[in-house]
Formats: sequence, structure tokens, C-alpha cells
Amino acid sequence: MILTLILLSIGALLFLVIAYNVVQQYKQKAEADKRQAIAKHKSIADETEEMLLNVNLVPFSKNLVLLLQHRILDAYRAIAQVMPGNGQIRQRIQDVQTQIKNVQDNYSPHDEGHFKTPESDRQAIQMLQLVKKMRAVLRVEHNKGKIDPQGFAQEDRRLELMQLKINIANLLKRAMDAQIQGQYGTCRQLFTKGLAAVGNISDKDAYLLAREEEMRQGLKSLDEHLAQQSESELQNIKDKETDELDVLFQPKKKW
Repeated sequence: MILTLILLSIGALLFLVIAYNVVQQYKQKAEADKRQAIAKHKSIADETEEMLLNVNLVPFSKNLVLLLQHRILDAYRAIAQVMPGNGQIRQRIQDVQTQIKNVQDNYSPHDEGHFKTPESDRQAIQMLQLVKKMRAVLRVEHNKGKIDPQGFAQEDRRLELMQLKINIANLLKRAMDAQIQGQYGTCRQLFTKGLAAVGNISDKDAYLLAREEEMRQGLKSLDEHLAQQSESELQNIKDKETDELDVLFQPKKKW
């Protein structure tokens, strides 16, 4: 009898130990999942806020700004569900809601800005990376149903043309540098490449139309310069041949 009680006590103790370990493992997993979810949504919010801070590099439309702001709001609301008692998160949600209302009420077409030519290759790369991130985020939000198909198509096309503008602006800068350095072949290739890229675009805006004309005129001036240079070189050869003939057939001096 005593042995049976001892065995039952040991079994109960083992059961309690196992149950305790299971509960602890569950709590640890739940806590790890919680931290992972918070980190994921915080990363989304931070990345999106960083994109909005670069509005000075690439002009954003009102719809795109609102889409990004709502993406941030959704991320903080998801964090709030995991951390319902966190006052900082609640305050952050209120701040984002205020920013959204301010954009809705005050953001005008003028605030969307105009495309600014990159000042260097490094800045051009930064701008291209930003636009690529924007297009990726736009696709994600569209898949979530946060933007309708027509709005998605308009914004994606706008960003696609922005990529083209950045590449054309950088191409023009490289073409001018090549021309200054006397690398006329490289310059001509760049102008030709740029015209081919812009030529098939049916919805060119004022910026692209102006750059297309600039490249066309640049190519024309370059061809005229090369033609004049060839004529000058040919004339120099003729002059040299004439001088050599004059020396050959000039009267011989008598001594």
C-alpha cells in the first residue's frame, strides 16, 4: 500500500513537472512569437517612415503619401494588438492619424513637387533604389486590397516614368562629360541610347519631352562638330601635300 502511494506520488510529481515544462515552453514560444510580430511590424513602420523622409529626392503624389501613412498606421495598430497597454504605441497611432488628416486637408498638387535632376551618380542610385522600393511597397499594398487596380496602375506607371527620368538625367550628364573629354563616340552612343528609350513612350510629360529634344539637338550638334572636324583634318592633309609638292618642284638654286 505504501509502495503504491509512493509510486502515485512520484507519478503525480512527474506529471506536474512535465505540465510545468509544457506551460513554460508555451509561454516562451508565445513570447518569442510576440517579439517577432512586434519586430516585423516595427520594421515595416520604420522602413515606410524612412521612405517618406526622402520626399526631397523623389516627388510623391498625394495618393502615394496617404498609402504610405496608412501602411504605417496599420503597422502600429498591429503592434497595439500585441501590446495593448503600451502608451507610446497609442500615442504614435494618434500622431500618424493626425498626419493623415493633415495630408488629406492640406496636401496640394504643388506639394508633390517637380522632378529634380540627380546631382551625382551616387544620388541617382539612391533615387533609383527609393523608386524601386516604392514600387515594391505599392504591389504589396495592392495585393492587400489597400489600393484599387486603377489607382495601382496609375501610381505604378508614374513611378516607372520616374525611373526613366532618373536614368535619362544621369545619361545626359554622362554624355556631356564624355563630350567635354573628347570622347565623341561614347557621347554619341549615350544620346542614341537615350533617344531610343524615350522614343517609344506614348505618355511623355513635359520633362521627358524637353530631355528628348535636348538629346536630339545634342546629337545633331555632335554630328555637325564631327563633320567639321573631318573637313578640317582633310584640309590639313591637302595643305600638307601641297607644301610637300612645292618643296619638291621648287626651282633649284644656282651656286
